[in-house]
Parts: sequence; structure tokens; C-alpha cells
Amino acid sequence: MATPKNMCHIIYDAGSSGTRLFIYEQSGTRLIAHSGPKIEALATPLYVNNPSQMTSIDNTVNDVISTLDLIRRDGALDNGYPKWIGFDWVNQCNMVSAKIYATAGMRIAQQTNPEASLAMWRALKSTLAEKVGPKVLIETKTITGFEEGLYAWLSVRDTHSTSDFGIVEMGGVSSQVTFACPECSPANDAVKKVRLNGKSLQIYSYSYLGLGQDAAPKTLTFPVIYPVPKTCAYGIGGRQKDWRVADCADYILLTIQGNSSEIKDPYNYSLAEQKGRKGTKGTKGTTNTLPTPQKSIPKWTLTGAFNYKKETDIKECCFNEGHGCYHTQTSCFVPIYLDKYLQTLDISPAQTTKNDVSWTRGAVLCEIENCLADMATPPVCRWMASGCLSH
Repeated sequence: MATPKNMCHIIYDAGSSGTRLFIYEQSGTRLIAHSGPKIEALATPLYVNNPSQMTSIDNTVNDVISTLDLIRRDGALDNGYPKWIGFDWVNQCNMVSAKIYATAGMRIAQQTNPEASLAMWRALKSTLAEKVGPKVLIETKTITGFEEGLYAWLSVRDTHSTSDFGIVEMGGVSSQVTFACPECSPANDAVKKVRLNGKSLQIYSYSYLGLGQDAAPKTLTFPVIYPVPKTCAYGIGGRQKDWRVADCADYILLTIQGNSSEIKDPYNYSLAEQKGRKGTKGTKGTTNTLPTPQKSIPKWTLTGAFNYKKETDIKECCFNEGHGCYHTQTSCFVPIYLDKYLQTLDISPAQTTKNDVSWTRGAVLCEIENCLADMATPPVCRWMASGCLSH
């Protein structure tokens, strides 16, 4: 008798810096991750509206789906090691689901090009379904900020014994703040009930669109001087002897002047007038005030780009011109920004640990447990003035 195949889940992380394929294999109580190829960002062909756009979209769709063939064998060598380890999902898996989930890069693209975005999602859905077969659950969409934060939180929770912690996730374009919040008002549209271990738990999850480390120089500095203000330039402390970290930090305007709790949310829309979020409905650019219980969270896990931050970054990239500084033009700005962001959130270094997880694991854990079954309200697509796209 043939050995039953393990159930597997395909999920693409279509982020602002690229699209990465993951296949998660259920082996008993374990969830084994198989990382595959990474290709260009899904949103890339949507930023330029020209007669050849649909050809570019078709090419991107084909590139995305072709990674399912590529992952079946080892990737090309890179410094003597394959870029990914081959996993023959066709012969080794009972495939349950296949999902393409996009995050902040696609949110921005959808703002400027919603029709082409819909065309891409429809093409992705039909091509993916054709590839994996009719019995596999297919889903292709831009996930909400709530979902993105929740999935990252679930990925971290998979390594914790309790839910008594929060996460701050730093991406290239957005940043998510998520924590369990039984005390939060359910009237806040960033608060929703999820099902964990058969029990209902209230979660607060908010995504600031435009606070990612790559976007922040454009959205938070005034005046905007490309790529960063001169007081945040690479090696500035070596050229300007009286330079201080505060000279850069003072240019990073995270909150509304006169109110340190109103954190800027540059690329999202104000969807309603309510306590905790201010702005004119339908206008891009708003603010969000985190609920009071956030200050009582004892432990915070930093994930995403925080994992690449080193204690020596400011010394090496601001006071010196270190050779290990990544993206030299912004290498002084970024560590100062990350520190100021946590200070603005009132999170001290003593409260934090780092954890290099992928939110895709949390998305699969959520699917297995049907964690969104108790969600009584529709999704909130803050990046669209007219609400969520339907496809």
C-alpha cells in the first residue's frame, strides 16, 4: 500500500521587494517550510500605464506560476550553495491550497491602477488554478493590513507559549503593529476576533502604509531631499564633527506636531471619523493613535527588517563610511529611523527580542485552524478610498 502523502499549502509572499514562493508541508504536528525562487515584485508592471502593460502583466503572471516548476529541483548555485532546495510537490504532496497574497507594494499599485490590478489578479487566479488542478483551494488577493499583521503575529506565536506579546513588523513600504487586546473596543475597525486553539481571541492589528524603511525617507522628512536629508547622509558624522544622531532624528516627523500619539499613516485613506484615526474621509494620508492597552504589553517581538539592524549600524554608517553598510545612501537614516519609530511606539529595548519569521507561515496556520471564522465584520482596505476591490 502506498504511503499517504502529506498535505501541503502553496503560498506566495508578493511583497514590495519581490515575490517569493513557499510551500508548507504538514508532517504530523509540524509545518515544514520549503522556500522557493524569488522573482520581481508582482506590482512592477502596474506602476507604468502604457500600451504594452497587459503584455508585461502576462509575462509577470507566467513568471510567478513558473516558479512552481522551478522549485521541483535545486536552484542554481550561489556561493557554492543552491539558492533553494528542490521540493517535488507534484509527487510528494496532497496539495490542499494555493494562494498568492500581496502586501504593501500592491496596495500602492492598486491606488493608481485599480483596473490593471484586477486584470492581473484574474489572470493569476485562472493560471494558478490550471497549474494545480481543480481540487485545490485557490485564492489570489492583496491582503489587508490587519491580515498581514495577524499572520506575522501568528508566526511568532508559533514559537511562544502564550499570547501575551505584541509584534512590530518592518517592511519596505509598510509597518504592522499587532497584539492580543481583550480590552480593546470592538468599535475600532483594527480590532477583530480570531479563533485560536478553538477559542476566540480579540486582536488589534494595524498597518501603517508608508512607514516601511524604504518609504520613510519620502513620507516622513520635510523638506523631502532625495534620497535623505543631508543631516542623515552616509558618513555625515565623519565630515561634520559636531554632528549628533538627533540632527537626523529631528527631521523624521513620525507624529503630528503637538500630539505625540497621532502617528502618521501617509498612504492610507481616512475611512471614517472616529476616535483613534483622524483625517478627512476620502483623502489620502491620515493618522492612527494606538489604543491605550498597547502601553501595557510586556514583551514585543521585532520582525521583518529589524532582523537586519545591528547595534553598530549608526557608528559604521553615520560616523564612518563602513563597507558593510547596505544601500549606502539610506544606511545612516534607516537605523536612526528604526530607533525613533520604537521610541514613538513607547517600546523600550529591554522589552524587545527579534524573530526572523515569515508571515506566510502564519497565513497557513490561520488556514489550518480557520482562524478568521469568527470575524463578524468585512475586511478593511484602508489603501482604497472606495473600499476593497472585488474580483
